[in-house]
Amino acid sequence: MRNRAGQRGQILVVFAGGLVLVLLIASLVFDLGSDWMLQRQEQNAADPGALAAAKFIPAVTGTGASSDMIAAACYYARQNGLFPSATTNDLSPSGCVAPNDPGGATLTVNYPPVGASAGEFAGRPGFVQVGITRHRQNYFMGIIGQPTSTVSASAVAANTTGDSNSYSLLSLDPGCTNGAGQLGGNGGGGTTGKVSIIPATNPATGTPYAGGYVQVNSTCQFVSSPPTTTGCLSNGTGALQVSGGSSIQAPAISVSGTCADSGTITTNAVGNGVTQGALQVGDPLAELQPPTPNPTGNMCPDGTTPTPDNPKGCKLNTAGTYQMSPGTYYGGWSIGNNVTLQLLPGIYIMAGGGIKLNSGGSITSVGSSGSGPAPVLIYGTDDPYFHSACMTTPGGTGCQAALDFTANSTLDIAGLVSGPYKGMVIWQDGKSSCNTPGGGCNVTVGGQTNLSIAGTIYAPKVQVTLNGGSSTSGCTVGSSTPNCAVVQIISWWWQITGGSQLIMPYDPNQLYQLSQRGLVH
Repeated sequence: MRNRAGQRGQILVVFAGGLVLVLLIASLVFDLGSDWMLQRQEQNAADPGALAAAKFIPAVTGTGASSDMIAAACYYARQNGLFPSATTNDLSPSGCVAPNDPGGATLTVNYPPVGASAGEFAGRPGFVQVGITRHRQNYFMGIIGQPTSTVSASAVAANTTGDSNSYSLLSLDPGCTNGAGQLGGNGGGGTTGKVSIIPATNPATGTPYAGGYVQVNSTCQFVSSPPTTTGCLSNGTGALQVSGGSSIQAPAISVSGTCADSGTITTNAVGNGVTQGALQVGDPLAELQPPTPNPTGNMCPDGTTPTPDNPKGCKLNTAGTYQMSPGTYYGGWSIGNNVTLQLLPGIYIMAGGGIKLNSGGSITSVGSSGSGPAPVLIYGTDDPYFHSACMTTPGGTGCQAALDFTANSTLDIAGLVSGPYKGMVIWQDGKSSCNTPGGGCNVTVGGQTNLSIAGTIYAPKVQVTLNGGSSTSGCTVGSSTPNCAVVQIISWWWQITGGSQLIMPYDPNQLYQLSQRGLVH
């Protein structure tokens, strides 16, 4: 018989290793399972708590959770087994605080929401966030150095009434970018004497709408918290830049970094200064589903029909007036000198190619009766046939391109008046191939002799430039204020140049209205 004496004790090693593996599996099954059950309990409390707190969102925009919001959230936390020792629905020593919960739970109510857990609703009025965090003693995972687990849940609820998310100018770039919001200067082709954002009057109440705010998310030249309303820098670098003799006036101006000016201009809000070091806000339209390109492209005025596999676009180089119908245009439009393009009401999808309005060309929109402007939405995206290739190599055939309305003639368009995109006028897809501000897909509206535009311009990944032009119209502030554009710009960066004065009324009736109620996140 063979000698097995040298193999004695192996079963002990195998058993010891197997025991460790069994304990690890037990920790995953028991401890992680316990975490999941606790998180579910917290979520069951956060969801109804946020819904109840949303009932107390004020009609007039403010900051800070009210006692009613906190009481609603605390009540539902207690109903779901948290804070069993609490006797009041508040954050007092007898309420929903850590000493009154065996797991040391904490309750937070934020109005408006804050942090990554709020998603695109961070910093937005009309939304409230309820968060619950609790600590749990582990049974098995302590063996591998994790004696406790921290379990959190949060919920965001809405109670908005179609307030167009309250912003007139919103720059989404969260990084350090000088001039993410910019008035005049830096290649703008001119200066702006003054931009005034004036809320229109709500006919139901006789008071101005709550909105018309300016927000720049860029943290460039970040100032320490808490937010401050001290004066702007004078060295010309900052997240919000106002230069070239420009000024801006709005109900509220906030920037996550700092504002900067040349020292010779004024940057002010009505009643207070610029809030620097402000909370960043999320993209309010991030979840909006875009229109879908029609597989059958529209016919060009010359009788040709670009197709998804042959997106040659409509090239209008012969002087004259051409009427276009809503639909999908593969390869976009190129509008030459002395060409007037009349748009009938509806949605125009530029599936690759974008829009190039050459000097001397005009785009107007006309209603069925021949009077204008008609409600339109111009949407830029990739040709679906070339989308995969475009995502690898942007700028090629069928790829998303700039929406350039720069010309020396006329632009006369207004946003849709009904449907899921009511109030939208220009939309540059942020999920297609050209998703960088310098990638050739910027939106430019400017240089016109006559500019009449109303609606929301949405370009979440590129820059939007608005030039007031020599004659701007499209609002009802008064006959003495012809330089007027009822627009809202939500973009990665924005720049406003040109003109001696530009009035931008905040009127939710002419902008995209994001009306939401209920649990949203």
